[in-house]
Amino acid sequence: MRKVFVTGGDGMLGSSVCRELLEQGFEVKAMCHPTSTANTLKGLPIEIVLGDVSDKDFLLHEMKDCNLVIHIAALMTLWPRRCAKINLVNIQGTKNVMEAVEELKLERMIHIGTAASFSNGPIENPGNENKPFVGGKFKMDYIDSKYQAQQILLEKHRKTGFPVIIINPTFMIGPFDSGPSSGQMLIAIFKNTLKWYNRGGKNFVCSKDVAKAAVNAISKGTLGQCYIAGNENLTYKEFCEKAFKLMNKPFKMKGVPNAILLSAGFIGSIVARITGKKPKLSYGIALLAKENNYFSSEKATKELDMPQTPIEEGMEQCLEWFKANKYL
Repeated sequence: MRKVFVTGGDGMLGSSVCRELLEQGFEVKAMCHPTSTANTLKGLPIEIVLGDVSDKDFLLHEMKDCNLVIHIAALMTLWPRRCAKINLVNIQGTKNVMEAVEELKLERMIHIGTAASFSNGPIENPGNENKPFVGGKFKMDYIDSKYQAQQILLEKHRKTGFPVIIINPTFMIGPFDSGPSSGQMLIAIFKNTLKWYNRGGKNFVCSKDVAKAAVNAISKGTLGQCYIAGNENLTYKEFCEKAFKLMNKPFKMKGVPNAILLSAGFIGSIVARITGKKPKLSYGIALLAKENNYFSSEKATKELDMPQTPIEEGMEQCLEWFKANKYL
């Protein structure tokens, strides 16, 4: 039986990837951060090791009995916009995994990037894998580091034939969101604390669909290629309307002009610099939020057989998991 090493195995996506691997008949070794309790993986017939992608010797030791790697571990912090640790994990950590795969002569590396490594677009002309990176304008180390890591992998493939496929998720919704991260919006709606929506929109996808695409990439897809893993292009109003309907709540939210959104983000960033506390809304996040972050996942659905589950199912799975784990 082939064995897959999964970095970041206890995160929202990693937890679904581990389950999908088991479903498809693989052995799983999940690497979690040393501070992790790995609660989202409890009860699964997998091997769990605690370590950090910044430690190449650890990776070499733990990956030597594996055939393949799915690299998910990353720092996703959007505030502060500049943070040296983000680059250490997202760039150097990816290089460490890549070099370990090469030295151990493993079959393939599946790397989880981000759709932000390509240009987004309007609803009538969404972004795809052929559109260039423009995320540098946001001056965020998370976005920049994920793009740089992707370029390192693609260049390695071009020069040496390094066996890598890159999965670029859009905004994921689903269970095992222990942060919580993307599910915070659903929690706010559930608790009636979210009163406003902004004018932008983005591509939403069920995290289990992304997990399916990542595992399918072990045997499908083309080496040296990127695959945007997304599904529904929705305005924030449309997304919130779906969430309210799912929760049987009347939709009473009001739209916020971009000028007010940016002003609130600007003030939030100033207060954060003074207090040292993470803002609820920073200027950088406000800049991102006003964009029409729409993408096409046609390539992933065709070449990786990625499902296109209605986002309502991802919302429902997320809420059920939150309730079962006492987040709600």
